[in-house]
Amino acid sequence: MIVVYSRGFEKRYPTNPVENPDRVRLTAQELSGYEFFEPAPASQEEIASVHTSGHIERVRMRGLYGAAALAAGGAVAAARIALREPAFGLIRPPGHHASSDHSWGMCFFNNIAVAVKAIRPHVRRVLILDIDLHFGDGTVSIFRWDPDVSVVNIGAIDINFDYINLDSIGYIEQVKNALEFHEYDIIGVSAGFDTYRLDWGGMLDIDDYRKIGSLIRDASEERCGGRRFAVLEGGYHQDLRYCIRSFVSGFE
Repeated sequence: MIVVYSRGFEKRYPTNPVENPDRVRLTAQELSGYEFFEPAPASQEEIASVHTSGHIERVRMRGLYGAAALAAGGAVAAARIALREPAFGLIRPPGHHASSDHSWGMCFFNNIAVAVKAIRPHVRRVLILDIDLHFGDGTVSIFRWDPDVSVVNIGAIDINFDYINLDSIGYIEQVKNALEFHEYDIIGVSAGFDTYRLDWGGMLDIDDYRKIGSLIRDASEERCGGRRFAVLEGGYHQDLRYCIRSFVSGFE
């Protein structure tokens, strides 16, 4: 398995202080035994396949274009690598709250959407599994009318943040159901870790992320030739690096 990472993700930019460079810097140290791949920023064309020119210009005017383009490029690299072997995009800023013409929630470009658009010439059916605590409204809006892209937000009912009252067993059961119900040629994971029991979500233990990673690995091996990738979304507790390591140990 390949970890897509750049020291550029450690740069500071105007955002909420919880979305800080240590999220990826410390995790990169934790994953040091894996093979790393240095991504390039997403091209203007790749970003424009998802976002309007007006949105791109607004991101640029806020001084965020470089950071956002590099994160999107990391997601694109992870998706392209996944056509031949699994990959994890250890990227920031996150992206699943970015729609075509709007963004919020510490997101600027929708990384996983840019990645999926980039590999569509090679795969038809895509399952995007969003395991972040928060509903990935941007991703849902981008692919709403695409019958070949299924977006499943585990544990979330709707865009208004009305959550099903789940425990970890019920949460993992939803992951199983999503993997069994849909047809896909590749799985992309919006890998948020803020459902961790010491983070905002207060639910999953560190080992639960290994179980989730293993479920995705097994389903991809059985259903789509092993094609799978994940990109980092949320997760703000100091244990984030251990949650990611656990997920990757099951996912690889």
